Amino acid sequence: MDYIRISSHRVTESPSHQGLVAEHVEVLTAHSSQLTAKDVKELLKDWIKLYPNSFAPDVEFKIYQLADGDIIIQLHEDLSSMAVSLLVLYFENISRQDTKTPRHQGLVAESVEVPIANGQQPTAYITIDDTEILLKQNEGKRAMVFCSHRDAETPRHQGLVTEPVEVPTANSQQLTAVRFLLEDNYVLDYNFEKRPQPVKNCDLAFEEPEFSLPEEYESVRVGDVVKKKIDEVLEEGLTPTKLLIYFLCGAIGLSIGFLIVYFMSK
Repeated sequence: MDYIRISSHRVTESPSHQGLVAEHVEVLTAHSSQLTAKDVKELLKDWIKLYPNSFAPDVEFKIYQLADGDIIIQLHEDLSSMAVSLLVLYFENISRQDTKTPRHQGLVAESVEVPIANGQQPTAYITIDDTEILLKQNEGKRAMVFCSHRDAETPRHQGLVTEPVEVPTANSQQLTAVRFLLEDNYVLDYNFEKRPQPVKNCDLAFEEPEFSLPEEYESVRVGDVVKKKIDEVLEEGLTPTKLLIYFLCGAIGLSIGFLIVYFMSK
């Protein structure tokens, strides 16, 4: 099964402070309510609308909420590795939008470590079955797909700080790249502009936790979100009145044809 797992818990721990802190340090962290399957359903609808002509109407996503609160999005078998990558990127950037930048006030005489709050951490688990991104030699392999910034180092601030300091975090801009971690621990970064680049000396290891799906789920069907064919024609100017006129013209044409054949046969 191909799916995306989204952790419903944000890490919002207070930063650990190393060294001497002469006055108080105020840290603003992002707090987010737990994601629900219905929340993800609405986000999926918005994502589908971004690519209205990219998927068949019968493509369906099933959304489960596990006992621990995590979200599982079961992906349709026709979804390509490119589409999965875009979806992972979409959820990652959505999860970062509400994250505020930590602010430090007071006198800090030594280094201060400010951990970056993790978002919902969307990670896809897929079996590679196309060559849109990876080479044919990787077909059949299991892979994790996630945003490539997630193993970034925590920012450090060293020295004397006497004024409020804005600490830049990974949440300050939209992400534009994903990372593929294959089952053989081969790692590649992909930015949607050129071929994926191997990542050397990476300590990441492929791991796919087991879970049991509940019976209840939400579903999103592309055909229910993006109305195609006859609805698109109607939107382009073919109104029901015009359809009726065309139907009547066709019926009259057929009647005249039958009459001509009838009289010519006598």
